[in-house]
Amino acid sequence: MIRTDNLEGGIRLVVIDRPEKLNAMTREMVRTLRDRVSDAEGDRKVRAVVITGEGSSFSAGIDLNEFANGSADSAHALIEMLKDLCALIRNMPKPVAVAVRGHCLGGALEVAMASDFRVCTPDASFGMPEVAVGLPSVIDAALLMHYVGLGRAKEMLLTGEPIGAEQALAWGLVNRVVEADRVLPEAAALAATVTGHHPSTVRAQKELIEDWLNEPLEESIENSIPFLVESFREGVPQKTAREILERRRKT
Repeated sequence: MIRTDNLEGGIRLVVIDRPEKLNAMTREMVRTLRDRVSDAEGDRKVRAVVITGEGSSFSAGIDLNEFANGSADSAHALIEMLKDLCALIRNMPKPVAVAVRGHCLGGALEVAMASDFRVCTPDASFGMPEVAVGLPSVIDAALLMHYVGLGRAKEMLLTGEPIGAEQALAWGLVNRVVEADRVLPEAAALAATVTGHHPSTVRAQKELIEDWLNEPLEESIENSIPFLVESFREGVPQKTAREILERRRKT
């Protein structure tokens, strides 16, 4: 129910493949998705990851049977697994994009928000419907206010109502809205743009972004300086700047 493929340019495609259930994820699927993303992180040939869903939906979130037949212990195990998956995506030194068709709800939206880029089709819908199932939205739902602001996040979290693609674009939740035949190529293209930069620079920038989410402003500013200094120790900006200047000289 989770399959992978290799695209051009070292991009690993990870597909949630349960279209008959709108790609709703069981606990086992969350575990497998986490493992597939982890495999991509550890594979030196993989430079970026794109996650998508088979068929008409990205994912309707966690399968309701996990809640209907669950217990406090099983719920704890499931949410820890989903937390690990989202943390893996956020902290991954390689770019991660999602290509969204149709539903992107609950835990699936958390996976999308943990990723670096979100590309969707015009029929996509994004929501955190947990409140309607008697649950608070937790873990990476905390990112929602960073994308859309506190007022809009409260609206989504407390009403449980989804928003459409154009509204998600206007609110800053997604990066692109494209037709269905372009959604996967566009997500892959965004990720591929990042792979054109030096891997150590991308890794440092992603680490800094994660720090900025978790530290006060003054600490974020101060703690970012060693990252710039270290890049000079590695020699990456010197080499890159010389190459750019040489290209300009020849034009």
